[in-house]
Amino acid sequence: MRTLNEKTLAKMQDYIIEYQKEKGLSPSYRNIMKAVGMSSVSLVQRYVFELEKKGLIRRTNLGNIATLPQLKRTGTTMAPLLGEIACGEPTHAVENIEESFPLPKALFGEGELYMLRTFGDSMIEVGIRKDDLIVVRKQDYASEGDIVVALADGKNTLKRYFRRNGQVILHPENRTMKDIKPVDCQIQGVLVSCIKMY
Repeated sequence: MRTLNEKTLAKMQDYIIEYQKEKGLSPSYRNIMKAVGMSSVSLVQRYVFELEKKGLIRRTNLGNIATLPQLKRTGTTMAPLLGEIACGEPTHAVENIEESFPLPKALFGEGELYMLRTFGDSMIEVGIRKDDLIVVRKQDYASEGDIVVALADGKNTLKRYFRRNGQVILHPENRTMKDIKPVDCQIQGVLVSCIKMY
């Protein structure tokens, strides 16, 4: 059997990886045949087998080329921008969908996400400043130390969440400000990420 050309092997591997990066899936054998300039699908198959033997690619049970896990598209979640959140004294909530943004699940995770624009300076010591966009996972519970969007005595705020002797404490990340101890507190979401705006 004829020896396979190492340059063609390298060219094929490069093409497969670039295709996966661009499209999030693997090329067909026919795509490879055209891109690399081969004469037949059976010749492509021989090269694919060789790449697999060298551990450079992997094939699925169906014989297709498996997409590298880190290059698979994981999809997006549409996250509406719902207006502003106070990083300071709580303010009355006004939920107003300004627009929606697709956020990659690989970066922001699963769940129902929404975004808020920040104002105030109570969270500056964790790097959250006026006009940043925060990404929040909608949920009605939080763990100790989570940064949460909370409805505190009927007003919305962004603070770190603690519970002491049955009392909810909403802690600002600014040494010049005092903790908030609301009578009524409903968790509306947990901070996932802060997108800096410059």
